[in-house]
Amino acid sequence: MKKLQKKVTFVGRPFPDQVMDEQKTFNQANMEMEQNQVFQDFISKNNLKNTRSSMVVFGPENFMYWYGVVAPNNIKVPQGLMKFVLPETQVAIEEKTNQNISFFSQPLNMVISQFLAAVADEGIKIYQNPGDSLTPYILQNLNLDTKKLTQELYLEDSLKN
Repeated sequence: MKKLQKKVTFVGRPFPDQVMDEQKTFNQANMEMEQNQVFQDFISKNNLKNTRSSMVVFGPENFMYWYGVVAPNNIKVPQGLMKFVLPETQVAIEEKTNQNISFFSQPLNMVISQFLAAVADEGIKIYQNPGDSLTPYILQNLNLDTKKLTQELYLEDSLKN
């Protein structure tokens, strides 16, 4: 369940936690991105149409939700999109099969708590508040062709190496 994750670049847009709806989803933000012509042109031009990603960057008291794609590290990001470079480090990883884009429409609190519980069940130490970590990231990647979803919790243990 652990692996070394190389440095990756997330390209998309961040949304503050206040944008979350009553169902604890970011459906509106996701739809906004899917309808964004700059985003659609970017994924078409860079052969990324078959992937989607979301990322949660935790802080001590709140978080930012990102929606977009994982792209090559040296990619040029068009105006209107932002990039976030995730460091090379150990991650706790879980894979799910038979998923589709509606995965990103599920209540985020359920998705995150189920994933963190699975990580803890593997004996991997996690923070009660992920925002207390030096690597407060959860990355979720969906391959639309294979319907395989990976969830990654960034871990601190390799920072000491």
